[in-house]
Parts: sequence; C-alpha cells; structure tokens
Amino acid sequence: MSAPARNTAPILNSWKEIANFLGRGVRTVQRWEAEAALPVHRIGKGKRSPVFAFPSELILWTQTIQSDGHSARDLRHGADGHDGASHNPAINRSRRLIRESADLVRSLALSTVKQREQAESLYKHVSALKLLRHVK
Repeated sequence: MSAPARNTAPILNSWKEIANFLGRGVRTVQRWEAEAALPVHRIGKGKRSPVFAFPSELILWTQTIQSDGHSARDLRHGADGHDGASHNPAINRSRRLIRESADLVRSLALSTVKQREQAESLYKHVSALKLLRHVK
C-alpha cells in the first residue's frame, strides 16, 4: 500500500474525501472499513449513516499495515498469530502507558483505603485517650 496523499483537512467528511486521502477508490475504503478495521466513524447507527475520519488515525492505520507486512484482512483477523501486540512502537508504548496508569490508579486507591483505615484507627485511639483524661 502506498503512503496516503497528505491533506491538511482536520477531518474528512465523506467516503469520497477518505478515499482521496488514501489514494484509493470509495469501494476499496468501504471494504477496508468492513474487513480491516479502517478507523472510520459514523454519525448514527446504520450502514448508510454519514461517515467521517481523522487523517491522523488513517495515517497511523496505513503505517501499521505497512510496518506489519500484513494485508488489511490479516490485520483485522489476527492472522499474524500475535495476541494483540503490535509491531508499531507507538501503539505498544500507548498500551504500556495505559497498563501502567491503571496500575497506578489501583495502587492509589488501595493506599487511600489503607490511609482512611489508619486515620479511623488513630481517631479511635485519640478519642479513647481523651476519655481517659476526663475520667481522672
């Protein structure tokens, strides 16, 4: 697949614009959406709903296919035998950052719970000490 033609439009608002951006025909890019997870977004739910796409997502999609050395069909169906790992370093880095962020949030939540339990325990001890002072 050749590199997509560069377009300065921030958003592509039709199949024709998407096809022109990728340097392919409308039917080809529609097939890629169905078979190869072309990153096209729909306004509505039906197959005939208007579509739009972001050039940056399309560029990443084409680079992923080129760097993997697989056809669009292989990319969609996982024919490369990988378990979701990508040959694209940017995607792998993003996935790693997401995992690390989730771990960090989990750790922060656990620390917060533990800290709250310790604060409640300390409050009970301080309250008990105050009661002892008043008893004497």
